[in-house]
Amino acid sequence: MTLGEKIYRHRTNLNLSQGDLADMLDVSRQSVSKWENNAAVPDLDKIIKLSEIFGVTIDELVKGENIAENKKALPSDAIAFEKSAFPPRKIIGTVLLSLSLMVTFICFAIAGLGGALSGLLLSSPLILCGIICFVFKKNVGLWCSWAVFFAVDMYLRVATGTNSSVFLNFQALSLLIRGGEFLRLLIAFAQLAAIISLILITVLRFRKIPLESKKLPVIFWAVYAILKISMAAFSASHLYMKVMNYFLATYSTGIYVLLFSLYVWIYTGFFVAALALTVRYFYTKKCG
Repeated sequence: MTLGEKIYRHRTNLNLSQGDLADMLDVSRQSVSKWENNAAVPDLDKIIKLSEIFGVTIDELVKGENIAENKKALPSDAIAFEKSAFPPRKIIGTVLLSLSLMVTFICFAIAGLGGALSGLLLSSPLILCGIICFVFKKNVGLWCSWAVFFAVDMYLRVATGTNSSVFLNFQALSLLIRGGEFLRLLIAFAQLAAIISLILITVLRFRKIPLESKKLPVIFWAVYAILKISMAAFSASHLYMKVMNYFLATYSTGIYVLLFSLYVWIYTGFFVAALALTVRYFYTKKCG
């Protein structure tokens, strides 16, 4: 019996789909399919994890020693619990959403509708993390970190006008230094350190996942470039001043900053995705 046949047999004995097994191993479903068809061989670390999931030794998996053909392996408690209707991540998500609802209700009871809106803003990190816990099966902690940073960063941009891009603008940086606004500088530096750390963690987390299409990095870099060039062209045009004056006259500075900040986060998301996909491309090329 080949290694691919053994992987298929153990997987089906555990009632796992190729996608389920791929999620547990942090690989693509296509990789599992190639292993089972003997078109590729798992790396050593994946073989070790496969042996743990299947409840067999590495020798039994690779060499076929001491395997009882009629014995079906039973799923471990961890696998069974993860496949249950309400895994731990959903419990955590329920708690977070309940807390956000409680905060919003308390604020509404104190200050009415305006307080409820403030409560929603205050509890937005809890809401985002709660939704993530229900939507994502993998890397929940990483996505929650991004969500919390997004909520805090948006608040700081709208409420204080502070953001990490100040370190890329010499004129703005000089004004803050001359004005003695060192607290804002410190906050901006913390924002910069946080986003750099999150980008590095994201890239490192996904670098070893095989890339199915070589076109993906090109597509994401192209979209990022289009968004950046469009913003630069728009900012240099007369239309930019008209739009900005319209928002300032009709609405408020906060609305304008909010919309601009959302646009910044959109192209930042494409940048991070493009960078992570590029690293995955070179890793896949190196291993392939």
